[in-house]
Amino acid sequence: PSAEANGDGLDGSPREDLIHTPESHTPEASIQLAGDAASPPIHWMQPLDHYKSVAHDLLGHPVPGLPDLTPQPTFNTLLPSFIQKLPPNLPDEDLQFLATKGAFSLPDETLRNELLKTFALHVHPDLPVLDLSILLEAIANNNGESRISLLLFHAVMFSSTASIDPKHIHRAGYTSRKAARQEFFRKARVLYDFDVERDRVILIQSVLLMTYWHETPEDPKDFRYWLEIALSLAGSIAFYNRSEWASETASKGLWKRIWWCMYTLDRLVALNLRRAVVIKDEDFTVPPPSMADFNIQRHPPHVLRMLGNCEVLRGVGKQQQLAQMFLEKCKLCTTISGLIFPISNASGCSPSVFTYYIQALENWQANLPSDIQYQAPESPVLSEGDRSLFAYRAWLEMIFLAASGALHRQRLGTQEYHPWHEQESPPERGIQRITQSMAVVAEGLHELDLVHCLPTTTVGLLMPVLATHIMNIRSDSPDLWGNAFRSFYQCMKVLEKLGEVYMLAESMASFFQSAICGDKDGEINAAGSSTGTPGLLPTAFLEKVLTASELKTFYAYRELERASS
Repeated sequence: PSAEANGDGLDGSPREDLIHTPESHTPEASIQLAGDAASPPIHWMQPLDHYKSVAHDLLGHPVPGLPDLTPQPTFNTLLPSFIQKLPPNLPDEDLQFLATKGAFSLPDETLRNELLKTFALHVHPDLPVLDLSILLEAIANNNGESRISLLLFHAVMFSSTASIDPKHIHRAGYTSRKAARQEFFRKARVLYDFDVERDRVILIQSVLLMTYWHETPEDPKDFRYWLEIALSLAGSIAFYNRSEWASETASKGLWKRIWWCMYTLDRLVALNLRRAVVIKDEDFTVPPPSMADFNIQRHPPHVLRMLGNCEVLRGVGKQQQLAQMFLEKCKLCTTISGLIFPISNASGCSPSVFTYYIQALENWQANLPSDIQYQAPESPVLSEGDRSLFAYRAWLEMIFLAASGALHRQRLGTQEYHPWHEQESPPERGIQRITQSMAVVAEGLHELDLVHCLPTTTVGLLMPVLATHIMNIRSDSPDLWGNAFRSFYQCMKVLEKLGEVYMLAESMASFFQSAICGDKDGEINAAGSSTGTPGLLPTAFLEKVLTASELKTFYAYRELERASS
């Protein structure tokens, strides 16, 4: 039974006055109406209640020595009505520990609403793992008729902190978005660790949102860790090689979106870190999602009021565009899936394989609807909804460029990359074109102040680009090193901006600043601070995202820079 049902106080101690029963005292302690044996027994303190009440009214404060029969608050009663009640079997010591970790502390209404709006604009379009209308209406109504999981609520808050306007974070007392991210993630993680949530669908939704946490390459609980937990939970409900799924808490459309969110995350992590995939294509037969799998609607007025009349939720047009972008991302990840093995294979890829996948990527881009194709911003000022659309278009373009670049880089195989030589091979020319294009996209995001809307995996996508620009700066061609320097600066601005949110980005930005300056002693440690010791974190991360030939050339270049400085 729960603490509330037991009558336990907030500290978990039993309240003696509610536990005592007439049977625990002498017969005289129970009072019954004369001649009515069926009357229920009267609490042994009840005859004094009237006098206690009178004394309280006269004195204005509790009477010493008389027990207080007022129900004491519990953790359940302290939480808002839109939060599901805690499991009744949670031990009191666990509840106390969770309280000390802030798990029952929710953001104030203003910050909460801004985080919810940010979630609708920038997180849910990229990772549509829940029914947005159910979430928003439960919170807006706050009447207890519809409730959401405390774990899922904190996961939603955490996933939104990277993209929220920092003025809202500062107003709430946080020093930075980075600090807010850490706190909200800690709340979600401790709730997960203590098994507060038992619904497996909600657990899947929550841990998928927690994949946004990735601070150091050495952290064993990175985004792949949470992804594998989600896959394990989903497999325990319904195997992904079945055409039908059954769940009491998720519709078939939502199930398909959840599975494809896991699939796309798996492919992007594999592309980003040159790892093998977790979900095998031959085992994955979930049908591709369609527009019918999205619950697109014009949200009710009370939800719009809560979110400051959010432009995207006022109508269905922009919601449909964002949903279409997710569908296109699924198609792109299906194409990427085939090239994961060639780019993770150290021996390089054959010309026929290279040609096949380059053509497949170009076909994907050519078949994009016109309103989804990336275009540079025409104006430095965009509406709230258009900013959301632009950020997603830019992210899709960066994934496409990263996949194309990975193929071109792997095509070089064991050849050493010397961009300062006059004669360039076709893959080298392809790398130059792609790195320049990536810099253009980065500049557009920076101009609109939308860099913080990019996920943490962007850091990995930028590493090969920055390494290439650094090597190009040593070219004998003034045009090449001039363009490389400008592009390097554009990408560094993005990386430094990401460093305001992600510790990994901050460390990598310091590393590349040191590399470009030829600083012998300015290496950085895992925390990103300047030291005289080797930068273990950036080096380990570079070894994951660069090919062997790129690493060899990059380190050779860095030694030349150090010698010349």
